Amino acid sequence: MHLSTRAFVPALLAALLALAGCKTLPSASPRPAPDAPAATADGPAGAPRVVEPVAIYLAQSAPGDQLVTVPVPEGAIHLHARPVLAREDLTDAAALSDRQGGHFVGLRLTPAGAERLAAVSRGNAGGLLALVIGRELVAAPRIAGPLDRGILAFEVPTAEAAADLAARIRGDAAR
Repeated sequence: MHLSTRAFVPALLAALLALAGCKTLPSASPRPAPDAPAATADGPAGAPRVVEPVAIYLAQSAPGDQLVTVPVPEGAIHLHARPVLAREDLTDAAALSDRQGGHFVGLRLTPAGAERLAAVSRGNAGGLLALVIGRELVAAPRIAGPLDRGILAFEVPTAEAAADLAARIRGDAAR
């Protein structure tokens, strides 16, 4: 996956506006995700690569039937059992920063993934979107409004965290 930052920035800015006011929850354990083993392959330098499952779930603050409860430092969030998006719905991931010093992982979606995200976000404003990599809950921002530009951004605490997560999502991270 190759990302042209110049082409990605305008779409990311629109997504950031849609996610304005989102609060990212810290990572928690245990983490929901399929129990499928991670696939490994040799990278270009011969270093082992780990391709972890990536999924984005619709989530909420209140418990409910058929929801998976994930403890976080502030309490818990409750994820729907089926993901809204998976690795197959992503075309790229990049570490990004804004002028205010915020750091983000930007995701570009396939046309089918973009349609699903738009429909889910229109019907679930105020809910949460939980990004899960492997078995780790990485972020869970609140849906501020329709996300219909085919991109999604999750705020992270540092530029290093953004770069690491983007590499993990792309499958570039050596483990």
